[in-house]
Amino acid sequence: MRQAVGEDMVLMLDSMWAYTYEDALRVGRAIEALDFLWYEDPLAEEDIYNYTKLCQKLDIPIMSIEWVPGRFYGTPVWILLKATDILRGDVAVSGGITPLVKIAHLAEAFRIKCEVHHGGNSLNNVANLHVIMAIPNCDYYEFFPSTGANKFGLVEDIEVDSQGYVHAPTKPGLGYEIDWDLIRRETVQVLT
Repeated sequence: MRQAVGEDMVLMLDSMWAYTYEDALRVGRAIEALDFLWYEDPLAEEDIYNYTKLCQKLDIPIMSIEWVPGRFYGTPVWILLKATDILRGDVAVSGGITPLVKIAHLAEAFRIKCEVHHGGNSLNNVANLHVIMAIPNCDYYEFFPSTGANKFGLVEDIEVDSQGYVHAPTKPGLGYEIDWDLIRRETVQVLT
């Protein structure tokens, strides 16, 4: 892959909890040699023991715990045990904007990056974008364009420019217009 994209392309690997410790170590060494930026979720999310060993053995930063049990309150032990080099979260799995900002500030206190995961749908993507613009320790915006059932709530979705960048919205509030007509059309029931 490195040969195909060249030396200037930043590469990261998200293994989605696929490996045993031994396989994660082998893959980690291989992608270190290919100058990948980080190695995301190589082990089962709850495997703090083997994450600690993996962080000790590899030079490539390990990014994990987007699904940490306890969310904000489950994060400090991972930092203190040095079981991750980069924290991961998003508004949906971290419990909202405020808990994600708390996780990012906790990471900042330890001089650790907190890279924000994709939102999974249009509105969560906007919320994640606002968090990223408010924290100093996130370098990338992970964005999967929302399609089908995940494309809801906005008149126009976030756009990525020709250079691969997303820009801060300039309109008030969220910066994106809520598609109230769609929401009314799709409403099943209103609870009062």
